[in-house]
Amino acid sequence: MIERVEDAERSVAAWALRNPYTIFAAFVAIVIGAIAAALFLLPSRMMPYVQSPLISVITMTPGYSPQEVETYFTKPIEERMTDLRGVRYIRSYSQQGISTVTLQFHYGANMQQALVNVEQLAKQAEGDLPYDRANLKPSYVVPVDPLNTPVLQLAVTGTGWDPVALRQFVANTVVNDLKGVPGVQVAFPFGGLQRQLRVTVNRNALAADRLSILAVGDAIDAQNASRSAGTVTGGGYETPVRGDQRATSAQNVADYPIVTKAGRTIYVRDVAAVSDGAAEVRAAYRFNGKSAVELSIVQDPNASSPQVIAAVMERIKNIEAEHPGLHFSRAYDNSRFVHDLTRNMLEELIVSVFLAGIVLLVFLEDVSATLIVLTTIPTCLALAVALFVPMHLSINSSTLIGLLLAIGRLVDDSIVVIHSVHRKLDAGESPVRAAIDGTMEVIVPIAAATGVMALAVVPLLASGGITQIMFVGLVWPIIFALIASLLVSVTLTPLLAAHLFQSTNRRSPLRTRLDAAVSRVLRPARAALRKLDAAYRRGLAWSLENRGLVLAGAALLTYLGISLLPFIGQEMMPLADTGQAYGFLEMEPGTSFAATNRASRRFEALLLKNRDVERVSASIGEESGGNYFTGGPMNGANDASYMITFKQKGQRHRSIWQLMDALYARATTTIPGIRRLELKEMGADVMASNDAPVEMLVYGPNRKELYRLADIVARQAKEIPGLYEVSTSSSYTQPQQDLIVDRTRASQIGLTPRDVQEQAYYALHGGLTTGYFNPPNVRHDTILVRYAKGQRRRTNDIAAVQIVGENGQIVPLDAIAHVERSVGPSLIERDGLQNGVSVLGFYRRGGPGEMTLDMNILRRGMTAVAFPRGYGMEMRGDMTEMAISFNRLLGAMAVAVLFVFLLLVAQFRSLVQPLVMLFSIPLQLLGMFVALLLAHQSFSTVSILGIVVANGMAVSNAILLLDLILRKRKEGMKRRDAILYAGPIRLQPILMTTIVSLIVLVPVAFFPKTGIDAYSPLATVIIGGLSISTVLTLFVVPVLHDLFDDLPEWWNHTLLRRPRTGAAALEAIDA
Repeated sequence: MIERVEDAERSVAAWALRNPYTIFAAFVAIVIGAIAAALFLLPSRMMPYVQSPLISVITMTPGYSPQEVETYFTKPIEERMTDLRGVRYIRSYSQQGISTVTLQFHYGANMQQALVNVEQLAKQAEGDLPYDRANLKPSYVVPVDPLNTPVLQLAVTGTGWDPVALRQFVANTVVNDLKGVPGVQVAFPFGGLQRQLRVTVNRNALAADRLSILAVGDAIDAQNASRSAGTVTGGGYETPVRGDQRATSAQNVADYPIVTKAGRTIYVRDVAAVSDGAAEVRAAYRFNGKSAVELSIVQDPNASSPQVIAAVMERIKNIEAEHPGLHFSRAYDNSRFVHDLTRNMLEELIVSVFLAGIVLLVFLEDVSATLIVLTTIPTCLALAVALFVPMHLSINSSTLIGLLLAIGRLVDDSIVVIHSVHRKLDAGESPVRAAIDGTMEVIVPIAAATGVMALAVVPLLASGGITQIMFVGLVWPIIFALIASLLVSVTLTPLLAAHLFQSTNRRSPLRTRLDAAVSRVLRPARAALRKLDAAYRRGLAWSLENRGLVLAGAALLTYLGISLLPFIGQEMMPLADTGQAYGFLEMEPGTSFAATNRASRRFEALLLKNRDVERVSASIGEESGGNYFTGGPMNGANDASYMITFKQKGQRHRSIWQLMDALYARATTTIPGIRRLELKEMGADVMASNDAPVEMLVYGPNRKELYRLADIVARQAKEIPGLYEVSTSSSYTQPQQDLIVDRTRASQIGLTPRDVQEQAYYALHGGLTTGYFNPPNVRHDTILVRYAKGQRRRTNDIAAVQIVGENGQIVPLDAIAHVERSVGPSLIERDGLQNGVSVLGFYRRGGPGEMTLDMNILRRGMTAVAFPRGYGMEMRGDMTEMAISFNRLLGAMAVAVLFVFLLLVAQFRSLVQPLVMLFSIPLQLLGMFVALLLAHQSFSTVSILGIVVANGMAVSNAILLLDLILRKRKEGMKRRDAILYAGPIRLQPILMTTIVSLIVLVPVAFFPKTGIDAYSPLATVIIGGLSISTVLTLFVVPVLHDLFDDLPEWWNHTLLRRPRTGAAALEAIDA
């Protein structure tokens, strides 16, 4: 039993000792609650969810060339969108068959209201768009999130299944089933053979009956109808009358009459073959080289990836059991990375806690102190995790790093309390009295340090924009851990100390032997620490005698640190090796889908030959009617995209960038016809997407000239060291045939150029009827009216298209028009309502940062190209956010320093002493920048966050040191005696805190595991800053205190020629 605490004792520590069972029960409940929350309540994600500021207006126009899409759809929609407020950028993409207008708002904007506003303007824009009887569908507005990519891709195969039936089953039954799984936002298929009712028209039969191909489509639309015919009322009943004559089979459509001439009815079957089967293949999917139907799952942004994927796979098992022959393979699984990330972070946390205990054991030679640390730190972490629930945080890379960073502060509080209690015990106090007095002696500096650390990071929560959104998940865990640490250090820590720190005569024999063994093992460490204490005292005394030299040296080191900044690369967010990568392949414009498919097979084979590649999920070609958009251009017939899964980082000898560079070099030299190939790591931060981080927009009025200039800039960019996979976003080499109608000849048969173009469009591309094919019990499918394949394969077939005049005249197309060969753009991009082409590139970890590369492209481009008036270059990509984010972070850091200063002024009731403490901040710059240079890491938003955290740590050490100096001076000790007394006493707590922080962060900085390497620069900055600032703080802060204390007297005596006061004279003699 321990001695009783008097009720009159009013301190927090005394209350804790009087109520041990309450304290014990409360913290056990917190730990249990935190474990339950982590297992059942908190979602697990790869990265925190950031609401996208993008909204896109999508208009599907199958068969339209990029020029027509831009003229008739993109531009009118763009012009309407200029009425919106709060839009940062309006970007558009006009490509074959689709218009995409993407609006980027400011991060943090009210996107629900923005969506409503865009929908209203899109509705108004419909009046500006042309009506197309063939294929045009109304524009639709979608919120776009390029970061919320599929968390699961499944490759679906069916033994004994018809390929068309397999795709239809996946698109209907499986998709509908999975949409009911909690947490699933979207499920969509890709590839396989899609069902379509094809009306293959014979042009010769049409000519014989003097019919236009448009007449076939009109007839199908007229016959394929389901309408209400009214209601019959009479007596006591009402009977609805309806006519349902929708197309439910190919035979239905074949029997539709087209027209009756001279008593003869011409049916669809007389001029066309109608078949219910597979649509023309324009897309394919393969998993590890084998054909399948792709099924992608996008989760709800607030859901937990592992839970959603587990629930989906459970539902898939039931589907497989109910449908023999059906098999679902995991082509891409995001939960694997989430599990790896969580496991790696938990390992780091556990190891850090045990290493902290070992450090404390070495310094204090007390097993009890180690047990206290091993108890209080997990308790603080548990309390912090429990607070995730009301703040709606998730377990992800950001929040876990926040907890890891907080360990240094958690150890700091425990160390300071334990060290203070130890000194009270050594002074002869009882364990209970020592626990109370030791805790209350340091409660003020602990509270001040907690406030300083919290104020250092709190401004980030109000910095606005992407900066605030990026770091909110990292800052809150730090704040929660700080609050928990303060609470635990004044309640649980003194309670454990009172019970475990027993006097020697009351210890058990086992405990006595254990302490003796520890003392023997650590005798060399004890001797080394004594020598260190003596050396520090001598060094501190020398520093006080040579204040000018010490401060000059500190100033020089600070200047050297600042001068290193220009030599460090800059980037938005650090790159991370997650073992997963995106791929994008674009063949030369004009390459057919079949040729693209063959090239993709070769690339997939090349990937799978690499022993470090585990999975390759390949989506080739285009598929209309999709419901997943990224805000950028959609894939075309000559494009393919990939999700590549490599072996885990620890199971291979090369980094993901080395692997990608080798694969890129191999593919571009062995596969002919590649225009653009991109391989990009899948990051682990909130800015991670498959977009090129380095992007330079070349803009100007004339499109052909624009592409010429962009190609020159791209050639210059390829020569820049450290820039990889350079390409342009599109090219002006798309082969095309220009149909030029003779207006006079067309008018002689009663037609306009539009009439001629429309008939040619139906014949060559095909037109979708406005009504659908409605087979029973499945989703409706399209009906396509088109010439037979043999009548539209070659360029010569264009001239042979049969054109029907107003009065039934039949002429070949070349009789009223001619065709000219030309080239045009494969994609038309507009940025800010002006034409643009982007030069794209990627960078590698350890090389120049994206800001350096962007500036090099800009400089080289401006040197190599004499831009005509109206043409120029602008930075895009990550640079559009980097400058804003840097400014916001630096502004938040300045506000934090101000708040810290005001807190210290209130705490110490002085203006001078807080200034002394704040001087510890610049002392760390040299260590920070040297560490980044040695680690080959760039200066980034994460690095700035590291500076903010390191500032709080540095000031905390200064507070700990100065607080004791000031307290001893108040007790009557002379100034330099107080400094020489307080310095050695605070040396061990400061060193213990610093060493523990370094031990925790070294693996993150230099040996990061999967998912942690994106935060390596943060750890590197703290390690470098804390290492040098700790050493300098131990000498410079006492010297500054000594100097600032002399300044008033120096001012009066030296400058104003006033005599010294008696107290000042005594201090001067003593000094």
